[in-house]
Amino acid sequence: MKATIYIGHGSRRAEANEKFISFIKKVMQPSTAVIQAFGFLEHAEPSIAQAVETCIKQGASEITVVPVFLLPGIHANKDIPAQCKSYPDIVFRYGKPLGADEMMVEILGARLTAAGFEKRESEAVLLVGHGSREPAAAVEFEKLAQRMAEKIGQQVHTSYVTTPVFYHDMAAKFVDKKVYILPYFLFSGGYTVKMKKELDGASGDIIFCHQVGFDARLIPLIQKRAGEAREYEGKLSDYAAARREKSSGRWRRQGC
Repeated sequence: MKATIYIGHGSRRAEANEKFISFIKKVMQPSTAVIQAFGFLEHAEPSIAQAVETCIKQGASEITVVPVFLLPGIHANKDIPAQCKSYPDIVFRYGKPLGADEMMVEILGARLTAAGFEKRESEAVLLVGHGSREPAAAVEFEKLAQRMAEKIGQQVHTSYVTTPVFYHDMAAKFVDKKVYILPYFLFSGGYTVKMKKELDGASGDIIFCHQVGFDARLIPLIQKRAGEAREYEGKLSDYAAARREKSSGRWRRQGC
């Protein structure tokens, strides 16, 4: 039998985990998958192993793993697949993170509009991500920024919280503009608070947009990622190699 597991990052804050669970149950409701489960990479339960065991106990022999992550970073590309390798008798198929999909562009555009963005030359847009050591994450992030730029008709600058270019250094370049900060997070944790605190005394006019969060428009996107993975002919063991090929411009297949 086939199963689908949705994996979130997990938080030390119970409230954040409860939000994920409430959201992912909405994703699961209209699915045609007979067996479904969800799990967390860290900090919360059920763990990935617990989610896999739940599916196996219900008779699953083929499991589609859908990482509910924004970008193909270390967690999505390596950590989650590594935890699934403990089950050699199970066929795993692995979905892509949400990435630079048009739905994500639509959500980010709505966040800008809600914050008062008017597409003026006196305004600058700064898309802020977590940051990753995985090159594929930066490639996808820049792709998203480019698609955003095409949507709003002006450049979208990129920066990160944990890796260069840092958001405060980038924001400092636009002292003569109204800067709209777009936090690209599902779980904001303390990052948004940290950013607001550090930029509170900065020169210029800085407007914080609402984070991506668990927007209802992500539901069909997550279901789309699950469907792509189910149709993919390769297995989980192919995923890392396929990702490396994509980051170097040699993407083999869609859906993994």
